[in-house]
Amino acid sequence: MSKFVRIDKDNNPKKAVLLNLDLVATVELAPQSDLLSPADEKRVYASFLASDKTVIATVHFDTVEDAHAWLEKHLGIKL
Repeated sequence: MSKFVRIDKDNNPKKAVLLNLDLVATVELAPQSDLLSPADEKRVYASFLASDKTVIATVHFDTVEDAHAWLEKHLGIKL
């Protein structure tokens, strides 16, 4: 059976999506774009990529600590 992780968009369970972890080959953590305002400079995102490097999902976090905590809680991994 496939393993899924639920992602609530905008912290709203009515906007939830499921990410099939069997499709994920790589997880990358990166800072937000330099094009964003300086107030967002601490924000980061995690991209989930397939083996061909196609982005399956991107999850945005307010801080790198939030990203690490989410990944450890839901995926059992530390980046």
